[in-house]
Amino acid sequence: MFRRLRSLQGVMVGLAVVVLSHFAMENVAANEWRVISELPTQRVGFATAVVDGKIYLIGGTLFEHERGVLREPGPGIWRGPFGMSLVEVYDPETNTWERLTDMPTRRRAVRAAVIRDTLYAIGGSGWPPIFGAGGPYLGTLEVYEPRINRWTKRADMPNPRTVFFLVVIDEKIYLIGGLRAGDRRFAPVEVYDPATERWRVIPGTPSVVLPFGVVAVNGKIYVFGGDDKDFELSPIVEVFDTGFHNVEARGKLPTRWGELKAERQN
Repeated sequence: MFRRLRSLQGVMVGLAVVVLSHFAMENVAANEWRVISELPTQRVGFATAVVDGKIYLIGGTLFEHERGVLREPGPGIWRGPFGMSLVEVYDPETNTWERLTDMPTRRRAVRAAVIRDTLYAIGGSGWPPIFGAGGPYLGTLEVYEPRINRWTKRADMPNPRTVFFLVVIDEKIYLIGGLRAGDRRFAPVEVYDPATERWRVIPGTPSVVLPFGVVAVNGKIYVFGGDDKDFELSPIVEVFDTGFHNVEARGKLPTRWGELKAERQN
């Protein structure tokens, strides 16, 4: 069960990142930013992941579809369609882009994880819109193998959701927070094990349902503030111990949820 820690002294609320068509990197030696390239396809709402030193951009929505066009005769604007299947990869060594095999399912707001040089694209929202409130929430899980440039379908998540975070611990993918499809209720914590290709729900949830930030450190999941169940802003910091710790010399030991983890190695 998540346990409450001290509140943050200050919280960043509504943190947003604006994606421009310029692709920038930090020049550490000069301590400055410089433009090195542009997105070959101008889009927002895509996922990023790194495999073998290359940066993958997955899904999203084209700029013109996000901006929309003025209605005729009005009022308002037409926006969409949202979601795309496009996958592009950037190589920092050569400063070049390459288009890869499209993801099978078109979507935006997809989340991505990497395990053993394999990329997992999870969730997101699709098209067409439902009741004018954007595309349907997707439970889709698709796996990309860069070595052979191939996508494979895997079992959908039990609770399709949007606005969630994911972290990887012990080669398992944990989904934290978000709103469920259909009833828009708060989604439970779920974990996917690629080795068994199975999902399971983790008992207990953090007090915030739409976190501001989630990270994993040494087998523990930290949730930093967010919207609580009443959609009130919360500065609470919470931690969940999965029971997994890295073990030096012998690699990683198998564990069960919530139990202590490793015996001393002789």
